[in-house]
Amino acid sequence: MFRKRKGIILEYTAALFDFDGTLANSNELINRTHYTVLEELFPGKYTMESVRQFNGPSLDEVYGTLIPDRKQEIITKYRQLNSELHDEMITLFNGVKEELTLLKEKGIKLAIVSTKRNDMIERGIKVLGLENLFSVVIGSYSYSHYKPDPEPVYRALAELNVPHNQAVMIGDNTHDIESATNAGIPSIFVEWSQKTLKEIEPYEPTYTVKNMRALSAIILGENMNKQIQHEEVPSQCKNK
Repeated sequence: MFRKRKGIILEYTAALFDFDGTLANSNELINRTHYTVLEELFPGKYTMESVRQFNGPSLDEVYGTLIPDRKQEIITKYRQLNSELHDEMITLFNGVKEELTLLKEKGIKLAIVSTKRNDMIERGIKVLGLENLFSVVIGSYSYSHYKPDPEPVYRALAELNVPHNQAVMIGDNTHDIESATNAGIPSIFVEWSQKTLKEIEPYEPTYTVKNMRALSAIILGENMNKQIQHEEVPSQCKNK
């Protein structure tokens, strides 16, 4: 599916990407970490399926809501386990490296805008072989207010020195779409998300795409031919 809202330009000079679930297939890693931590806290209350709801919001938001009096302790435990599992469980979605490389070669400024810690984003970039592709990395150390607040997007635009009307935000979660909307820039929802299109549609992403090639075509202002729009949704692939 491809959709464009009226008044949006057909070519961009900058693309802001969420990291987990958008470029990096870390869904199983995140779900496994949440499940392990929550199973210890609340035995039998959560399943691997039900913890998917916690993939997207910040850890502060998740554990600040679930167990506020022990929030920092639990976040520390989550991060320790996540770090232990990280390098073996994180992979790239199909076409990510190839299309990011194409975008960079075409002169598009690339940034990551994530709720993840900066050091873990950089680690993921290295593990996945995406070094030297991103001009800017905006992680949780870079701002005071998490997505859906527009601050992370504003910070990326400022560091890239790109005006609002030349940038687009790409993500797999409601927070990504809302943050873009709140910052006044268009958004692209990637349909390989754990979120369904039905869950995302109320947030009105500017575009939705099924694969990285379609995403690149939007950013580059290419003519979206029928084939690009109907290719398979990317599955995970190894980066090596």
